[in-house]
Amino acid sequence: MSAGAGTVLAFTPRMPSENENGQQRTEQPTSKRLREAREKGQVCKSVEVSTALLFLASVVAFYLYVPTVGRNLHGVVAEYVGNTSMWDGSKESVVFIFRRACLELGLMTLPLLVAFLVVGLASNILQVGFVASPEAIVPKLSKLNPLKGFKNRFMSTRSLEQLLKTLVIMAVVVWVSYRALRREMAAYPPLLNADATVIVLTFFRSTMRFLLDVLWVFVVIAAADYGFQKWQFTRDLMMTRQEVRDEFKNTEGNPLIKSKIRSIQMHMARRRMMKAVPKADVVITNPTHLAVALVYDRTRMAAPTVVAKGAGEVALRIREVARGAGVPVVENKPLAQTLYKSLDIGDVIPEELYKAVAEILAYVYRLKRKAVM
Repeated sequence: MSAGAGTVLAFTPRMPSENENGQQRTEQPTSKRLREAREKGQVCKSVEVSTALLFLASVVAFYLYVPTVGRNLHGVVAEYVGNTSMWDGSKESVVFIFRRACLELGLMTLPLLVAFLVVGLASNILQVGFVASPEAIVPKLSKLNPLKGFKNRFMSTRSLEQLLKTLVIMAVVVWVSYRALRREMAAYPPLLNADATVIVLTFFRSTMRFLLDVLWVFVVIAAADYGFQKWQFTRDLMMTRQEVRDEFKNTEGNPLIKSKIRSIQMHMARRRMMKAVPKADVVITNPTHLAVALVYDRTRMAAPTVVAKGAGEVALRIREVARGAGVPVVENKPLAQTLYKSLDIGDVIPEELYKAVAEILAYVYRLKRKAVM
């Protein structure tokens, strides 16, 4: 059991509640910080979870596969003992027998080794997923300092935590093992006069009960250790409020700069809108708070289109530009409110407003014809 290996983090030991500048780490790590830590190979991983899964695989293998291996070994031994012609006393026969025995033993244990390999890989994938971090395997000269390495391994808060955890785990395992062995000892004295089958079955059942007792210990330790590693991992990535603000600025941009950019964009959009007002056919007002400019070209448009709209000072500016360009300004409070609330610049008026807008455009066209005459 590889107890106490803990997580794969390799942070510089310091008080978890403060950063190097003495600022309190009170904020939970952001998704960006967690993502960057993962890219560096810093993930929350408990070795005790892998150990528990491997031990579980061992118990299952002992229950399902060991009897088969025992029968196969019995057959191999019987074959070698019964076939005395294989033992002719020469060096070649000894080498042949040894090679054949190794091959048969390897074939019997190969499924177990493959199963343990799969369980080991699966335990890591279940905890951290697939993590490929080139940065984690790049050699760093700072890690070659023996004094710093000794201090980090044996004189840091992290090493003390690992030592205490290892001692507790060992004490619990020894205690449970002792109680399980003491319980099973009562079944052994009667075996002195029993036959081989009874002895083998008794030892098998006793071993299974012992393994199941120890398995529960591993499961409880794995659950507790994973919770501890999760807490420790989060604690090491805690951020100060200033770090959170700096990250937000770097990710989302400085709020003041973003506000300035939006102001510039609105100003430019307003200038483009004002340039379209002189080309409008009519400006509908409410009478002073709202203004909506419409343009309609029968050859290019299916219906009148909004080219400018505004409220307050913007509406005042639209009326001024329209009057300066000779665009008719018509007061129609209900229609102006409906157009302003339901349409944006570039939108075509809906069918339900065709009649009201057509009446205004007809009025405007009559005014233009009279002006020409």
